[in-house]
Amino acid sequence: MVGIKSYSAYVPIYRLSRDEIAKAWGRPSPGGEKAVANFDEDTITMAVAAALDCIKDFNRSQIKGLFLASTTLPYKEKQSAATVAAAIDLNQECLTIDFASSLRAGTSALITAVNMVKAGNLKNVLVIASDCRLGAPQSDFEPLFGDGAAASLIGNSEVAANIVGSYAITDEFLDLWRPEDDPFIRS
Repeated sequence: MVGIKSYSAYVPIYRLSRDEIAKAWGRPSPGGEKAVANFDEDTITMAVAAALDCIKDFNRSQIKGLFLASTTLPYKEKQSAATVAAAIDLNQECLTIDFASSLRAGTSALITAVNMVKAGNLKNVLVIASDCRLGAPQSDFEPLFGDGAAASLIGNSEVAANIVGSYAITDEFLDLWRPEDDPFIRS
């Protein structure tokens, strides 16, 4: 049975009070705080942190795939999954794929990993979702978006949770978008 062998998350240590954001713009506050990446953190460094914790008890030579999902990868023409694989010392023969430019990237990466393990193409696949999304100043998104990463090791033996199935529906639904040259989410 295919399932999740291990999982972990990384949330940056720094926090920004939503009350402070609201006070700066003279708006009501939803309360609480959001996680904010430090100046030297991005989706790759957060992905590495989540991945290292996820695979700490596993033989890295048995991990045959690394799928990285994000809407905020730092490079346009450089594979970020390969950088993460190198940073966590995976074998160079590991299949690396970036899933990007869609809020559905994480579930797409997970479904692809599950299907590849089920088909016997790969034995163990590390799936990581990592994002640093920016809400425009004074927008409803500014206090809501926080930074972080999550990793899951998908395999076909010694699983902690079985994945019995999935179902997807696709439709063109225009709710959130971000043009390539704009750092801020639109709705």
